[in-house]
Amino acid sequence: MSDTPRSDEMEVNGHAHYLSLELARTLERELAVARKGLEAVESLINESRGVSGLHLNGDLAPWDELRTGGRVEEWLIAFDDALNAARSPNNTGERPETRSERTA
Repeated sequence: MSDTPRSDEMEVNGHAHYLSLELARTLERELAVARKGLEAVESLINESRGVSGLHLNGDLAPWDELRTGGRVEEWLIAFDDALNAARSPNNTGERPETRSERTA
């Protein structure tokens, strides 16, 4: 039996990459945990109207102003990008482009 760890071949941008099965499984578990956390926060957002006192004036900051496309989207644009990337079917091995990268 070989001491070399088993690996899977993955092609990214036309280049072959080898990932140990153990590393691939670890990354899959971490992604599942991250996805679950992102979806928990989104669920909280969907069940509430916004953040009270965010601007230190006692007013409600509605989620639609804080999320992508809102007046102060910089607060949660990274969250929306992460949520979209985690949900995106990605059979090519490439990381999905985020909105902030598309507008850069």
